[in-house]
Amino acid sequence: MPRMPTLADVNAARRRLDGIALHTPLEPSPELAETTGAGEVRLKREEVQPTGAFKIRGAHNKVAIVADGRPEAGLVTASSGNHGIAVATAAIRHGMRLTVLVGRSVSPAKLERLRALETSRITVELAGNDTDDAEAEARRRDDAGHAIHIPPYNDPDVIAGQATVAIEILDDWPEVDTIVVPIGGGGLIAGIGLWAKAVKPGLRLVGVQPAASPPMYAHMETGSTDPMPIAPTLADGVAGNIERDSITWKLCRQLVDEVLVVDEEEIASAMRWAVEVPHLLLEGSAVLGVAALRAGSLDVSGRNVTVVTTGRNVSVETLRSVLLDGDG
Repeated sequence: MPRMPTLADVNAARRRLDGIALHTPLEPSPELAETTGAGEVRLKREEVQPTGAFKIRGAHNKVAIVADGRPEAGLVTASSGNHGIAVATAAIRHGMRLTVLVGRSVSPAKLERLRALETSRITVELAGNDTDDAEAEARRRDDAGHAIHIPPYNDPDVIAGQATVAIEILDDWPEVDTIVVPIGGGGLIAGIGLWAKAVKPGLRLVGVQPAASPPMYAHMETGSTDPMPIAPTLADGVAGNIERDSITWKLCRQLVDEVLVVDEEEIASAMRWAVEVPHLLLEGSAVLGVAALRAGSLDVSGRNVTVVTTGRNVSVETLRSVLLDGDG
């Protein structure tokens, strides 16, 4: 099991990411505040990062550390898209070789974006049916000594990079008292919690998963880390089981106050709302927090709420389907 990340790791990540990851906007949403009765709601707009998602933070932090110690090493990662895109851009920056493994269920938009990054040193391979299969193959190659695995969440340096989201939120809005975060493997919410709870212990940290893929929700309810059936979901970027030895299980139990689930129609409705009201292009994974607020799943009356919107890499086909279903 990897070691636990520290606040010193987060501060070091902040320095490494200077000039690479954007300090993203914290944009007020009066519509969500009115709908929920919150004192104020602001969107932490990570989808405006150069790679289209927050993953740039953890990936660049981890690759920079590896590049400093073993610049000649080959890298391997597994991804549903956003993490792979981020690791590829980091590998290119440091002149390192990388293989990105993706399951065959990867969204067409993300696969196309990954393929566009291929060079003589960056290759994309299909491995298995889904993210779980791709992650297992990436770990196998690491264990065999063929390449260094850059995990999407189960790594202290990746988590420390994601934690820089919380630095920006607390610096820009010290009055925030609730942060709502999408959960896949748990790296983002673990990082946010690590920093936010240290700076403001009374802050409420809430995670949201799709009902089709709720392993962290199940863990918080039952303590189980057993693999579970995963159904197709619009929130494909967070779909999949979580490694049994992941440090995010423990971090989330320590730091996260509540995990909610939202169904597919609530996700689709939130995607439509994002296009129609604040005019934002957000993928299904990115709107999980918005979906939970709009569905009334979380009581935020009178509170100052930040909702992290995590990415914009959605296919035209998926977006068209969501918007047309709304018209029907």
